[in-house]
Amino acid sequence: MKKEIYSIAPNGIFWSIQGEGHLRGVQMFFIRFSGCSVGCPGCDTDYSVAEKLKLDEILARLERMLPDRPRECWVWLTGGEPADRDLTPVILRLKRAGYSVAIATSGVHRISDPVDWLSVSPHSTGFVQKFGHEIKIIDSLNGADLEELSREADQADFFFRYVQPVTLPDGSECPESLSRCMEFLKERPDWALSRQDHRVWGVA
Repeated sequence: MKKEIYSIAPNGIFWSIQGEGHLRGVQMFFIRFSGCSVGCPGCDTDYSVAEKLKLDEILARLERMLPDRPRECWVWLTGGEPADRDLTPVILRLKRAGYSVAIATSGVHRISDPVDWLSVSPHSTGFVQKFGHEIKIIDSLNGADLEELSREADQADFFFRYVQPVTLPDGSECPESLSRCMEFLKERPDWALSRQDHRVWGVA
């Protein structure tokens, strides 16, 4: 049987600390897939540069990084847009190996795989992934309207709802965006603030 080949971003398999959302502060492995069908305006990521790996090779790299890993260790699948490819074989292998699996997606595809955490961060209105563990709206991303996105999110099925300030090209947080997020939260007691704390900690 032909084994699937996955496109992984350069240095796209690594260990770090989650800096955003509900799992902030949790240590985990990250697998960053290359390629994205969303096509955000102004995106300058070169997805033509990627490493081609079989699933066995991906698992082997995880084991080499932390051979004495905790019994329950998270793997966060991200991109790019990870849901552009069939993730079922990846998820099942990771879970059989004892990992808890999380996916970060823009919501452009429906995901029905049995993951342990599903984080949706829509880049525009009309996202199709209407359920998950958390939804995170980034202020002014792609010029999207915060009010419109939040109304759509409020009609969807998520345990946790976050709004996050936009990050400037130099990696700093936009003060005006943070101010808008704070005003947004004043009217919405069931929403919370997310920030890119991994940048503050100086980790990937």
